[in-house]
Amino acid sequence: MPLDKMSDTEDFVLTHYSKVLHSNGKPIACIIDKNLQESRYSSLPNDSSLKASLTGFLNKHEELGLLFGFKLKIQTDSSFFEFTVYPNEEFIDTVIFSESISIINENMDNLFSLKKIVTDQFVKTASEYTKFKKMMT
Repeated sequence: MPLDKMSDTEDFVLTHYSKVLHSNGKPIACIIDKNLQESRYSSLPNDSSLKASLTGFLNKHEELGLLFGFKLKIQTDSSFFEFTVYPNEEFIDTVIFSESISIINENMDNLFSLKKIVTDQFVKTASEYTKFKKMMT
């Protein structure tokens, strides 16, 4: 849904920046958490109640035109994390093909990684993208 049709645009203000890092020649989609409390992330990997969702949206900016962004929400029984990011195309491609996102700090230390991202977008994962390409040929 375009941002200009959403009831509260304040909910879609940029909160975090994104970066693509490379490790052993493979790109890694990263969200930089500058306001970190590392202890919050330490409980996430072993928490069976973890729920994460990634929802994309378009933001209509008067001067810059349409900007693509997403909201990543991570929720457990005891914690809630929300990230609003406006990534570049390389980041989007990396998420689609690697199906994961890492949360890092400003020193590029990995705080937490999400594997097998679930999205509500048309093409969700690399395997779905491959199926889609086969259907189109």
